[in-house]
Amino acid sequence: MNTFGRRFREERRRLGLIQQEIADATGLSKRAMGSYEREERSPDAEVLMRLIDLGMDVYYVLTGERVGTRLDLDPMQRSLLDDFERCSPEAQLELVKQAALMAKGVALPSSPPARKPKAKATAPSKQHKNG
Repeated sequence: MNTFGRRFREERRRLGLIQQEIADATGLSKRAMGSYEREERSPDAEVLMRLIDLGMDVYYVLTGERVGTRLDLDPMQRSLLDDFERCSPEAQLELVKQAALMAKGVALPSSPPARKPKAKATAPSKQHKNG
């Protein structure tokens, strides 16, 4: 049976964390984490918020359903989203505008290819003639 405790453990493992790491991040004891996984105790709202900050899918832990997570995305979609999140807010806004235009079939002007910096010309060396 897929219970709260099993889903909690599954999410912890998905994140690659041990009970002590979750305990440290939430300010609770390792014993408390074990009690969640054994379903002897349930986390309060404050702990759930800290778990979300760690990347835990708390909705899944509570309900057993995954909704709109990156786990549902194929690798190319995940990569696109990861790249988007690394952009500045200004660049994100520009990307959203361009994506909307592309989705409508509007051709975007292509940017010129990046130019390679020219190598600095060196002056020919003067050779002394002996003679």
